[in-house]
Amino acid sequence: MLQFTATLFAAFVAVAAIYGLINWCQKASTGDKAAVMGLYLLWGMPGVLLLVAGLALVVNGKNEGVPVMGIGIGLSLPMLRPFRQLMSNVTNIDPDSPIDWSGLAIVLALLGFLIPTSFVNSAPDVVAQNSATTLTSGLLQNLLAYVLIAYVAVGYRNYRTGHESTLRLGIQMPTTLQMTTGLAGVFAAFVAAFVGGALTQWLQPDKITGIEKSIESILAGVTNPLVAIVLAISTGFGEEIFFRGALQPRLGIVLTSILFAFLHAQYGFTWILLGMFLIGLTFGWLAKNYGTMSAVIAHVVYNLLVVVLNVWIL
Repeated sequence: MLQFTATLFAAFVAVAAIYGLINWCQKASTGDKAAVMGLYLLWGMPGVLLLVAGLALVVNGKNEGVPVMGIGIGLSLPMLRPFRQLMSNVTNIDPDSPIDWSGLAIVLALLGFLIPTSFVNSAPDVVAQNSATTLTSGLLQNLLAYVLIAYVAVGYRNYRTGHESTLRLGIQMPTTLQMTTGLAGVFAAFVAAFVGGALTQWLQPDKITGIEKSIESILAGVTNPLVAIVLAISTGFGEEIFFRGALQPRLGIVLTSILFAFLHAQYGFTWILLGMFLIGLTFGWLAKNYGTMSAVIAHVVYNLLVVVLNVWIL
């Protein structure tokens, strides 16, 4: 219960921080010079300090130096308008929008940490096995956090109403076309996963045992079909609303898929990451062409089939 309360509190703190940041960015968008200068200080100052600190750590042979540098670079680059202009050519960001370049700074800083960390911690993570109750509770917390952050990220109660935010995220009753394309996307996702798995089996056979143990640990709490359904819906719906609904319309398919892949790096720095990236591209293509709910259906059904295959069939 204490862990649940702490996690829930942390999620609400994150939501409140994002809400405040977007409100700040809105003021900067109106030409408020103090707000604009404050954003440059907010991202630029820690960015430069972390870059210098990371360089010092690298010079002294510390592994954590590269991730620290990565965070610093990620925070600093969007402060340069030529870089924002360059990114606007490959994404949908507006180089003059404080909301867009603040979001870009956060995403690039996150990638600056995740990518080198994945190199250093290349072994698959084997997490502690959870009971069905603990797993279900954690999944529902993640679902709530993803959905809340997605709504706040698109301007809920700042410059969009609840209805407008829902439309912006693409949340609706799925149409027949979205259900059909989503189910077709499940096959493409399995092909992408097979590519990543096959390359890992071929080029990194020493990682296979660790990956299998990691999967077993993650799914240990799936003791009945209801938990499997909760897992599939909570991860599929929550992640798609956040990644494809909130982020992709601004960051584009490729950058969003890269972030999606490295946030699923629990299998270590293996070719599984390529499979996750290709899965992200698949869901991203569905969302772009048929709407967010098409990607949601594909992700939910894919997750459910993966769980069923690993827990009850294979």
